[in-house]
Amino acid sequence: MENSPNFLAVGIATLIPMIIGFIYYHPKVMGGMWMDANGFKLESMKPPKPILYLGALVMSFLLAMFIAGAVTGPGQEIAADGHSYVTFKHGLAHGLGMAIMVALPILGTMAIFEQRSSKWLGVNMGYWLITLCIMAGILSAWR
Repeated sequence: MENSPNFLAVGIATLIPMIIGFIYYHPKVMGGMWMDANGFKLESMKPPKPILYLGALVMSFLLAMFIAGAVTGPGQEIAADGHSYVTFKHGLAHGLGMAIMVALPILGTMAIFEQRSSKWLGVNMGYWLITLCIMAGILSAWR
């Protein structure tokens, strides 16, 4: 059985970083802490140019394609014991693994060399943990 990604699911997963970002980084959620960790003030924040959203969407698409390959690759259907890996829960496990084994080392290295605070690392890791888990959950369950 060939494992090709469900491109509708990839499209939905592509939107997840933007949707979660709009919620998570809202000043009444984690945005205030994020601004404080970066030394920003709400009054000085300007809306991003629309072209930047397009760039972010392209990056999200690349990420969704990578995750789709990870959760639908060889051995990701039915285990020898009959257990199905085509579930949201299985995707959550992949997302958690990616957050710890990919996002944390990248953001952690940035935090070290850019001399960012642990608050900066925590806020951004929280976003990527939630985002990667939801993206991988969708892509695993919706094949």
